[in-house]
Amino acid sequence: MWFTLILLVSISKFVLCSDGDRSPFYNQCLKNCNNENCTKENQFKPHAAAMQDIWSKISWWTCVDECRYNCMWKTVQGFEERGFSTPKFHGKWPFRKIIGVQEPASTFASLLNLAVHASMYHEIIKQFPIKTTPIVLFWHVFAIVCMNAWIWSTIFHTKDNYFTEFMDYACALSMVIALFVAAVLRVFHKRRKLCAVALLATVVYFVEHVRYLYTGRIDYDYNMLVNICFGVAGSVIWLLWAGVQYISGRRECWWLVAFTLASGAALTLELLDFPPLYGWDAHALWHLATVPLPLLFYRFVIDDLNYLKTIPSGKSSLKST
Repeated sequence: MWFTLILLVSISKFVLCSDGDRSPFYNQCLKNCNNENCTKENQFKPHAAAMQDIWSKISWWTCVDECRYNCMWKTVQGFEERGFSTPKFHGKWPFRKIIGVQEPASTFASLLNLAVHASMYHEIIKQFPIKTTPIVLFWHVFAIVCMNAWIWSTIFHTKDNYFTEFMDYACALSMVIALFVAAVLRVFHKRRKLCAVALLATVVYFVEHVRYLYTGRIDYDYNMLVNICFGVAGSVIWLLWAGVQYISGRRECWWLVAFTLASGAALTLELLDFPPLYGWDAHALWHLATVPLPLLFYRFVIDDLNYLKTIPSGKSSLKST
């Protein structure tokens, strides 16, 4: 639930126009730069090719992108010289790009999240090979979904455009939905028909939702609502189940509770929303704060799978099929 709320706060920042991109100075600068340096095909005119380095070329920076970046910093300088606070541009704080990376801090933190998921997935592979059981297979798929989401988060923060934004939102939602599906499958694993129907319906809905998002301009409000529904539902199921299991003596379920509470604590970083300090804004620090969270969740997953091994074969879902 808290993960979803954090995501929604983040998304809301990209939806609205900001003081920087609304300013006449910025828009006039952008118009002049485009006319002087860019062709109608968004290519650099011969005399303007030197304004882009090799790293920006690799990171898909177009001529218009370079004009936006340069005019952004000229506008920031103008604001600061007049005693105004640092403005946002299209819902984002201004960042100095490094080797073509648009948001270096968030990109770095996303890579750390990817590395932690990959490390914990390696632990699952070592202890629970894919071929063992359906529930183990699901956790393999779950880890892959999460790693894919952080790959696209890294790409999106490296260079923001329509496609990378779409993929970041779609894959971030896939993590929220995967956590919901995980809760349903684990808590109701004995009711196999219910689990099968829930899994199929959720996958079909996700595919249709992603198709809808890519039909035109991203519908942020609808996407936020979907995140809320799946995020809250999944968190409620996990917390209620973990509470019952902990009371009954399964102390390892505290990992699951700690994961949810720690995710809630990270929410405060997004609510603070301050300008970048040494390249780190609240959003980047949130990404950094989420790095240890997979350690808590996958620790629960591993302990839970080991617990299922101890249950007699007639009662456990952790048996080969």
